[in-house]
Amino acid sequence: MEQSFLLSRDGLKISCKLSQPEDGRMDRVVLGVHGFGGSADDAIQSGIAEEMSLFSAATVRFDFPAHGNSPMGSQDFSLKNCMDTLLAVAGFARERFAEVTDLCIFATGFGAYVTLLCLDSLLAMPGRVRLVVQTPSVRMDETLLAMVGMSRETFWAMDRFTIPAERPFDVTYRFYEELRGNSVMNTYPIPMLILHGEDDKYISMQDIREFHSLNEDSRLVIIPGASHRFLEDGAWDMVLDLTRDWFEFQQVLLADWD
Repeated sequence: MEQSFLLSRDGLKISCKLSQPEDGRMDRVVLGVHGFGGSADDAIQSGIAEEMSLFSAATVRFDFPAHGNSPMGSQDFSLKNCMDTLLAVAGFARERFAEVTDLCIFATGFGAYVTLLCLDSLLAMPGRVRLVVQTPSVRMDETLLAMVGMSRETFWAMDRFTIPAERPFDVTYRFYEELRGNSVMNTYPIPMLILHGEDDKYISMQDIREFHSLNEDSRLVIIPGASHRFLEDGAWDMVLDLTRDWFEFQQVLLADWD
């Protein structure tokens, strides 16, 4: 069962989707956090919601400002607004499913970056957090420049750039400066599963391995032959299997991948 709704919370208006198992049984709730230019309806988040519903989990996913079905003009696309949006939806999920102990988070790319920035606040909410980050943009400022194909100086001169996503949106130099001022290349007090494609062209393997080395309780799985969006044969099935096992057991059961 899936329903769309507009969450009004803390002055925000957030486009959300809630998926629940047909049998009504819920052992956990999953928060789906999409990437830069993505949406709650993209193939990654929809796929996670479909898979989780088969294993007694409700999934709440949402659109960041200027993405997907977020209301036009409801809030500017800024890092702070993205963080506020994520925390508002997480708070809703915790209240809506108060009887469920685990808040499981599947966050990809930019969404993983925002999640890591919000992690202290997420951990302060009731219950436990189990975290999977897929291709986390651990140096999001550098990733943004690579995506728009320009230097910092050129971006400064232009002041803004339109991202040609499914729903085009503008990013400003001020947003880039927000990214530069907020690093996630840190140590975090929580085990996490890090998934990365062997052939990812946006997030460097060196950065991912450095991030992994800072977090001794993390597990890193490099998906052979996978690109940034894991579209290659078998790659997505592996992501689903690994994610399900981590949310269920907080272990990687397919093999010893590190």
